Amino acid sequence: MAASVVIRRSPGLRTVFAKTLRDQRRSLMWWAIALVGTVLMYAAFWPNVRDNADAFDEYLRNMPEAIRNLIGGLDFGTPEGYLQSELFSFMGPILFLTYAIGAGARAIAGEEEEGTLDLLLSTPTSRRHVLREKFWALVAATLLLVGLTWASIVVFGAPFDLTLDTEGLLATCVNLFLLALAFGSIALAIGAATGNKTLAIGASSGFALSTFLVKTFAPSVDALEPLNLLSPFHYYIDHDPLRTGFNGVDVLVLASISVVAVAVALVTFERRDLAS
Repeated sequence: MAASVVIRRSPGLRTVFAKTLRDQRRSLMWWAIALVGTVLMYAAFWPNVRDNADAFDEYLRNMPEAIRNLIGGLDFGTPEGYLQSELFSFMGPILFLTYAIGAGARAIAGEEEEGTLDLLLSTPTSRRHVLREKFWALVAATLLLVGLTWASIVVFGAPFDLTLDTEGLLATCVNLFLLALAFGSIALAIGAATGNKTLAIGASSGFALSTFLVKTFAPSVDALEPLNLLSPFHYYIDHDPLRTGFNGVDVLVLASISVVAVAVALVTFERRDLAS
């Protein structure tokens, strides 16, 4: 009851949005440290990779096509090719989807399983308001981490001569943010509809893995090629945003996934019997 009184008396300081971010402050700090360290590691390796780019490229040419598609390119001699292969094609999506799916699943289902959702809903606020605040907290935290990654590439890349086109880097980071938000929103929707955090994480992760595999193997498996357009990863990276910059269709499709997922979450959460 004490916590409930605090929320009523200090609505400006105790919004669901602020509380959600505050509850994540330690995990966000560790995520930030990990992402900065990852970027610094790749930047430090760049001079050695650049000097041996021909050997790396030749080695990759002899690998199966599916492995080359997984890595994301055969051009280790340019900053764009190096970062796309090492960071943006594989490691970056794994890290950000891990964070966003976990945060999305905990947003409603996690609160429900821990018994704190009833406390939130006992205050003068609606289910829709709680879910919207949770979503915007997911947006803010994911944007913060992606922005930190972008800044780390700019800051740490310069001393190691790892410099990229400004628009291309920004476009890729925007796509990465939208990709993570899309799967985080799907996890939020599943959690809001079922109240099961484990199911939300498992189903969202399974969908992410399956669509990633479709995108990876579609160029070499004819039966999968038509499905490539259904994969969010196609819109994230296939149009090479590091070199070509923003693609309006890619941004629209990725953003639309989050919009639809949140709309579904609002409807299902509003109608669900939380006592069941």
